[in-house]
Amino acid sequence: DGAVHPTQKPADLPARAIQNSTKHGDHLFDPFLGTAPSLVACEQYGRIGHGIELEPKYVAVALEKLSLMGLTPEREAADG
Repeated sequence: DGAVHPTQKPADLPARAIQNSTKHGDHLFDPFLGTAPSLVACEQYGRIGHGIELEPKYVAVALEKLSLMGLTPEREAADG
């Protein structure tokens, strides 16, 4: 099925909640980012997304996905 993450979700799943719970330009924080479907939805609906993911392979997928959308994601490595 092409899933990289064991609970991978499409961007349209968080999109409805993001649209109903935030306004254009609002910031959204996803503490369990995974492969970044919430950040994709944020970009699609004019929100500013932030997230945390501990697993490097999922961070790599998220960064690649966002780069393919023409974005330049900022990544901050955790200390330690």
